[in-house]
Parts: sequence; C-alpha cells; structure tokens
Amino acid sequence: MKLFKIKEITDIGKKVGFALVFVVTMMGLNMPSANAALAGKGLIHPVNHFPTWFSDSEGTTVQLCLDGDGATGMCFFDPVIPGNATSVATGFGAEAFWWSADAALTLAGGGRANLVLALEAAYGAGDPAPNDQFAFGRVRIRVDIPVAGEYKIWHPFLNEADGCQPEIYNATAGTRAINVTRDTGGAAPFETMLSGEVGPLLIWDPAIAPVAPVGYVGDPNVPHEVIGGHCGIDYFRIEGPVGVDLDGSGQNFVETHLFSVQGKIYDEANSPPGIEPVRTTYFRTTNVATGNTTARINSWVKAPTTASVEIGGIPQANQNGPMAFDGENTFFKRATLNAANGLSVPDQVTITARSATGLETVESVSVVDQVNITLATWTKATGVIRVVATSSDKINPIAGGTIPELTLHIGSATFPMPQVGVPGRYEVLLSGADAFLIPPARVTVTSSQGGSDTDGIAD
Repeated sequence: MKLFKIKEITDIGKKVGFALVFVVTMMGLNMPSANAALAGKGLIHPVNHFPTWFSDSEGTTVQLCLDGDGATGMCFFDPVIPGNATSVATGFGAEAFWWSADAALTLAGGGRANLVLALEAAYGAGDPAPNDQFAFGRVRIRVDIPVAGEYKIWHPFLNEADGCQPEIYNATAGTRAINVTRDTGGAAPFETMLSGEVGPLLIWDPAIAPVAPVGYVGDPNVPHEVIGGHCGIDYFRIEGPVGVDLDGSGQNFVETHLFSVQGKIYDEANSPPGIEPVRTTYFRTTNVATGNTTARINSWVKAPTTASVEIGGIPQANQNGPMAFDGENTFFKRATLNAANGLSVPDQVTITARSATGLETVESVSVVDQVNITLATWTKATGVIRVVATSSDKINPIAGGTIPELTLHIGSATFPMPQVGVPGRYEVLLSGADAFLIPPARVTVTSSQGGSDTDGIAD
C-alpha cells in the first residue's frame, strides 16, 4: 500500500507553473463544488516558509510530516536534494505533505480504482527554490472501466450542500477511463487552501484497534477504517451499470472502508515560533524653528499567541524591547526617536519570538515610509492624469537628511513625482505627450524609502 501511495501522489505533474490548479481529464455529470472544510492555517514556518499547520472543522491540526527518510516510517516525502540549498534547509525535496489518505479497489478482471486525497507542499517550478512555495489540496480519482456506461463514485469529500450526492461519470471502457484530478491552492499567503474540497481530515477510527500511533492521525503502512469527511461517508465506493460485474462475484458495485492515512499532529512545544510581518513604518518630521528632527517607528507582526516577542535594532536603546499583544494574533510596538536619533531611522529592525519552551526565531523586517495616494484623477476631454501622494517621511531639507523620492507607475511607464507644497506632499500632472486617452484602472506610487500604495483612478 505504501509503495502505491508514493507513486500515486508524487506523480504530480512536476515542472508545472502553479497559480491555481484545477485539472479534470474526464468531466462528470455531477461534479462537487468546493467545500470550505479547513478551519485555519498557521503562521509561516521560519525555515520552510510554508504554513506551520492546517486545522479542520473537527479540531484536527497537522504539521508537515517530515519524520524519517521519506520512504519508510510514518511520513513519506521527497528526500533532500543534495546541493539544493532550499531543500537542505527545509529537510525535504520537491514535495511533502501535511496530510494524505488514499484508498484502492481491485475490480473484476484485474482492474484498479484509486482515490487520493492530500494536503501538499510543493514548488511552482518543481525543484525547491526560495519564494516559490506552493500549497494545495488534492482530490484524485482514477478508475479502470470494464464496460462503458454510467458510473457513480462516493468518497469522503463529496459536497455537503447537495447531500453528498455521488460523482457521476459516463465512461467508456479502458484503463483509467475515469481520470480526474482537482487541485485547489496557491502561493503565499496560502489562503486559497481554505476554500478547497479537502477536509475534514480523515483520521483512524479510534474505536477500532489498533489506535493511531501517538502524535499521528494514522500509520500510512497500515490500511485502517477512518472517521471524518462529509455526511458520514467514510468509504470509497464505485457503482457501475446494472448487470456489470465489478467485484467478481456478480455485484455491480465495489467498496472499501480501508484508507492509508498519514499526518503528524501539530506539536507546538517543539515547533519554532513563526513570525509574519504585517507592517513596519516610520513617521519623521522636522521642527523648522529648531532644525531638530524626531521620528517614530510603528511595527506590527503576527506570532503565536503563546510566544513572547521583542523588537531590536532601534538606534535609541531604551526603545527596544517587548512588543504588546493585542489579544488576538498581532504584536505591536511604537518606538520614538528623539532629536539625537531622528535622522537615524534604520533600514531594518529585528523581531525575536520565543516560545514557552525556549525555541527562538529571529527575523529582519524592513522599515519603510507610509505612502498614501490622496488623489488620482483622469480627465476624459484631455486625457490628463493628476496624482497626489504623501509620504510619512516629512523631513525638511534644513535637517540635512535624505528626502524620499516618489515615483508614479502606470503600466510599464514611470514618472517622477516632485515634492510640491509642504514636506511629504508630492504631485504630478501628466498632460500633452504624457496624457492617457484611455485611463488606467489603477496607479501605483513607490518611494525610495520603501513604501508604496496603489489606488484606482477616479473618473
């Protein structure tokens, strides 16, 4: 069973440029719509940069299953690719799994039917590479058809909205005549995972011996009865046309309640805390009368609610230290810089999160100005575009610091925005040769200090 699982699930169609995958090689008459069956996801793991965990509506929470060598034991995954820095750092190759379950049926005449269900971590280009992480939920059905006709298929992730009606296929005879793969997922921030079909996750039925090994939802080497899924369907069943012998005993159906299941229960105590920067921006202003410049840095980050979080790298020592927890999922710190340090806003600060068990994650976070587009208009008669934007860096030239440079982006074209009026205010008027007879849907303004904003054009 394990060898089948490895081949079946890892036959993923590598080297595909993922964005949102939905592949159906044979259309059914009754295809299920997506069920929002996953309840949540964890913060980005500080090493592999995938979600630390996924949870379902029944309270099962799983992390990437990476124990062992990937080919034997409680977890299966692609082994580390020697020489690939990303793979070496994460501890696996092109694919790994938060969870998977598959079932296999033997049909009369030697045919096969396979069901593969999975939550998978992969890479858009195939081999592990920085910033190419891709996660998806999979439902795959492959059936050898002995006689052409209408076939009904039941599995645990049918659509509850229609009472978990079976998927129905008009199939011709042949090997893998029913061949369906539905993948729903995407890249960071991985929110699309929560709207797919996969879940609630199947786990070993605790009422049937043996029980699942401690720390796992099942042992993929041992086919076992399960609980979970929708509408109480804990089986894989195929029903063919009346009179077609599917099971070799004259029945037109074949069914199994045995699944090969893998999944490691999330172990928070032994997981390094994740850190997800939300926003770290600065405000700076100059007192014209004194020539002194003061500043403040506001930082918001997400970290586990049980972690202690600190900020460092602020040039004014008494402004480093603990960040305050908002009671939900975000930590905040405001650091104020006096006149002696107002011109020394750092490019980056460090965020340190420590778990209750002493595990520590340190991440560098960029400090940028806050850019806001306050006006973006287009005049139909002339094609003139006017854009006004502000930067939170309102330093005065008398202070001697660097004044931000703002740039307007419209498609591939760029236009410098001069400072007009008070410090921190920028404006550009595009007319004549720079006018746009067809208005852009939106414009973007970026700052040399790292900030940016995008807004739609007002008619």
